[in-house]
Amino acid sequence: MRNRYALRRALLVLFIAIGAVTLGHAEVVIANPGLADHEALSYTETIDALSRPFEVTLTLNPAAPARYEYHSVGADLESTYRLDPATLLSLSSDSTTRGPDATVLRTADYRNLKVKPGKDDLLVTDMGSLPAVLRGFPWGKATFAKILYVGNTSYAGSAIAFELQVEGRQSIAAAGRTWDCWHLTTGLGGALGLVLAKTEWWFAVEGTHPLIKTSGPLGGPGSPTRTLLLQNYVVGR
Repeated sequence: MRNRYALRRALLVLFIAIGAVTLGHAEVVIANPGLADHEALSYTETIDALSRPFEVTLTLNPAAPARYEYHSVGADLESTYRLDPATLLSLSSDSTTRGPDATVLRTADYRNLKVKPGKDDLLVTDMGSLPAVLRGFPWGKATFAKILYVGNTSYAGSAIAFELQVEGRQSIAAAGRTWDCWHLTTGLGGALGLVLAKTEWWFAVEGTHPLIKTSGPLGGPGSPTRTLLLQNYVVGR
């Protein structure tokens, strides 16, 4: 009887250990943290020494199928991302870029996604939606993710992998107060990650984790740094 009892305990411990390993290395799941039906966020966008307003709204459109519309307006870029209200995955988007030589309109509609996220994977369809998507990150539970980016590919089954690393918590002064923030970085990993600059993000620890600040390169090596810093945050209409 004692041997049988000891065997049962050993098997139970083994199953728990296997389950813990499996859960600890599962797909990184984004979930709506309880976003309001409407939010307005005002930022200062600084590129090199030039600072300009950058306005953002996040609005729930209840018309079937329901979507969150993440709309941003800057000096030369206006974008709208339509997000799944539960997973915050961008399902379609429109963006208008106004340059000195041309105005470019880009639209995207993501269908038949064949990428199957694996261990530590975080599926993202549009990098421009990250300020909204990462509000649903499992803060305090996950510290690392491989971002599977399926945008700008010739077919949905191909993905480019980036890395996300939670660096810890930092205090950021913005919008007339000091915010306790989750600090994270995104960028390429491996040898390229040691050479190319990463983008830094600071999301509020409190509430539904609005983006307080972000700073990173606009493009490849030698490109200017773009920084967004929150100036005003209003929940509700």
